[in-house]
Amino acid sequence: MINNLNKRVLILGGYGNFGARIAQMLSSEPNIQLIIAGHNKTRADRCAQSLSGLAEGLRLERDSINLAAQLKALHLDLLIHCAGPYQRETDYRVAKACIEARTPYIDISDARRFVCDFHRLSPAAEAAGIAMVSGASSLPGLSSAAIAEIQKELPVIRSVQAAIAPAHKVERGLATVRSGFEALGESFPQLRDGRWRESFAGNHLRSVTLAHPVGKRWLCDFEVPDLELCPRYLPDLNTALFSTGTEPLILQAGLSLCAQLSRLNLPATSSRIAQIAHKLSARWPGGSSHGGMIVRALGEDADGRTAGRQWQILGMDGDGVWIPAAPAVALARKFLRGEISDSGALACWQLLKLDEILDELKDYSIVTAIEFLPAEQNSLPALAAS
Repeated sequence: MINNLNKRVLILGGYGNFGARIAQMLSSEPNIQLIIAGHNKTRADRCAQSLSGLAEGLRLERDSINLAAQLKALHLDLLIHCAGPYQRETDYRVAKACIEARTPYIDISDARRFVCDFHRLSPAAEAAGIAMVSGASSLPGLSSAAIAEIQKELPVIRSVQAAIAPAHKVERGLATVRSGFEALGESFPQLRDGRWRESFAGNHLRSVTLAHPVGKRWLCDFEVPDLELCPRYLPDLNTALFSTGTEPLILQAGLSLCAQLSRLNLPATSSRIAQIAHKLSARWPGGSSHGGMIVRALGEDADGRTAGRQWQILGMDGDGVWIPAAPAVALARKFLRGEISDSGALACWQLLKLDEILDELKDYSIVTAIEFLPAEQNSLPALAAS
C-alpha cells in the first residue's frame, strides 16, 4: 500500500557500492520511503533492513522492456540511478523510462559522453514536466561546486586541473573497477594551451602531491565530463586536465602498461582481466586508507592580477568513499524540498553549493580547504608530469 504521507524515492542499484551509501545518508531525511531496487531481491531486502528509516527492497531490472510501466505503478517522487555503467550516450534507457513515467531523475554518472550529451533529453523532460540531472557525484557535481567557490576569488579562470587519488585500503565495487579498467587506452580530446589535443586513459603517468596524510600519488590521464564542461561554462579557459589512479605505484604502473598494450590492440583490458585486477588490487599489500581530490585553477583576481587557488578535500581512515555519494544526496534533498522546479535535463554543473555537499559529510573524517597560490606561479607544478 502506498503511503502518501511519505516521499517515495527509488534507488536503482541501491545495494551497490555507492547506492547503499546514498541510501544510508538519505535515510535520515524525514517523511521519506526508500525503495532499494536491483536485480537481486535478497541483497535489496538486506540493504533495506539495515536502514534506520522506512525502506523496502524491490527486484527491478534496468533493462526491463516494461521499465516505464513499472516505475509509473510505483508513484515515485524521485529515482536515483546508481546501476551503471554509463559508458554510452545512447544508453539512456532508465532516463527515458523516467520521462515516460513522469518521474524526476538523478544519476551518479561520471562518463563524459553520457553526462555531456544528457541535455539532449531536455525537450522530452520538459514536455513531461520533470527535472532530470546527470553527474551528481564527484565529477562534475562536486568539482563544479569547488570551481564556483574558487570563482568568488578568481572571477577569470584560464586553467583548471583536477585529480582524484582514492585510498587503496577501501572496498571497491567490481562495476567501478571494471568501468575504469575497460576504458584504459581509449582516446579522448582535452583542452591544453588553447588547443584540443588527443590523450588516452592511462596516459602520462605523473606524480600529484596532496596534503598530509595523503601525500604523493602517481596518476594518469582519464576522461571525465569536466574536460568538456569546463570549456563550455568557463569562457576564458584554455586548459582543462584531469588525472586519477590507484596505489601503490606498482599497481598504477601496471594499469598504465595495460593502457599502452590496449593501444597496440592487445587484449589487456578485457572484462576477464578486469575481474582479476579487482581481486588482485583488493589483496595487494601497501597503500593507505587515506585519499583525496584536488582542483587547482589559475586566472585573474578581481583586480586583474594573475592569481591561483587550490581546493582540496581529503578522506581519512577509509571515509573518502562517502565523498562521491554526497552530491547525489544533497541534490535529492533539494528535489524533495521542491527546490529543483525547472523541468528539463542537464548535467550537474554548479547546481549545488559546496557547503551543501560538505554538510552531508559532517559525520565522516573529511577535511577540506581552499588555499592561495602565489601570483608568480604560471603553471601547476603539483599536477605537472614528473
